[in-house]
Amino acid sequence: MNKPIKIVVVLVSLFAILYQAAILSSMNEQLLLALYMISPFLVLYMVYVVIKKGKPSPHDFDERFYDDWDYQRNGQEDHVL
Repeated sequence: MNKPIKIVVVLVSLFAILYQAAILSSMNEQLLLALYMISPFLVLYMVYVVIKKGKPSPHDFDERFYDDWDYQRNGQEDHVL
């Protein structure tokens, strides 16, 4: 993964975890509301960075079903019993 992408994904994910912890810790309601109002913009920014700076996979869906794992499809996944 690209370094700027990784930094943004980690920071936004940490924000989400800290926000959940803040809800459980009974923080000030105005602060929770501010964090809640900021969160969609952070997620949108993360999506923008991943789409803009990320590189597409060289494999298509038929070659490799799940790109994070080096698994070659054998064609029998479509046949469900």
